Amino acid sequence: MSLHYGLALAVVSLSACALPASGAITLTNGQSVTLDQILTSNDRAFIVGDKKFTIVSYTSPTFNAANTSVIGYIANDPLTGIGFDLAGGFGDLPGDTLISEFNIRYTVEIIEPFLTQGFRIVDTELSFNGNATGTGSYARVDESVLDFFAQPGQNLIGTKRAFDIVGPPRQTQLQDRLVFPPRVKLEVIKDVQFFAFGPGSTATASFIRQSFSQIPAPGSMALVAIAGLIATRRRR
Repeated sequence: MSLHYGLALAVVSLSACALPASGAITLTNGQSVTLDQILTSNDRAFIVGDKKFTIVSYTSPTFNAANTSVIGYIANDPLTGIGFDLAGGFGDLPGDTLISEFNIRYTVEIIEPFLTQGFRIVDTELSFNGNATGTGSYARVDESVLDFFAQPGQNLIGTKRAFDIVGPPRQTQLQDRLVFPPRVKLEVIKDVQFFAFGPGSTATASFIRQSFSQIPAPGSMALVAIAGLIATRRRR
C-alpha cells in the first residue's frame, strides 16, 4: 500500500466510525455482514477503502439475502483492487429443470477525500469459483458495467462473464476484466445462475468477487511508488 493511500485510508476509517446509524456500513479487509443487513439498512450502502457501494436492487427466488455474506476486499496494493465478495452456499438442486439464480444491481463511487485528490476507477475485475459437473450443467456470472452519468442507451461501458459450462465441449473462464477511461461512479448489473441438469449433476460456487482498480491524483505519483509501508493482508 502506498504511504499516500494508507494515510488517506486511515482518515476515512476514523471518520467512518463516527457515522450515524443511518450511514453506510464500513467494511475492512475480510470483514463481513450479511447481504440482508445491507438491504434493510437506511442507505442500503457499504464502504470499502475509497469506495461506496449502494445496492439498488436484489432479487432471487432461490437465495435468501440473510444467508449471503458481503465481505470487504482490499488487495495488498489497494490501487490494484478494492471491492467485495458475495459468499455463501450457492448451488442448484440436480434434475429439477429449474435454474437457481439471483440478480443484483448496485452503484460504486469514489468517496471523499479520495475524490478531490483525483482518484478515479479505471477497471473492474470479476472472479468466482464456480464449478459444474454433468452434461448440460453450468455455473455462470454475466455482468454489465454502466457509466452512471451517461444517458440511457449510451451508458454501457462493457460486459464481463465468468463461467464453468460442462457442455460438451467444456468451457471454463473463472475471471474477466474490463478496462475503461477513468470514471468516478459506475452502475453494475450482475446475473448469477446455477443449473444442475440431471441426477447426480452439480452446479456450485462459494464466492463471487468484484474488485476495482484506481489511479491516484497525478501529483501523488511519487508517493504511490513507496509501497508496503502500511500493510494490508489479503483475505485470500
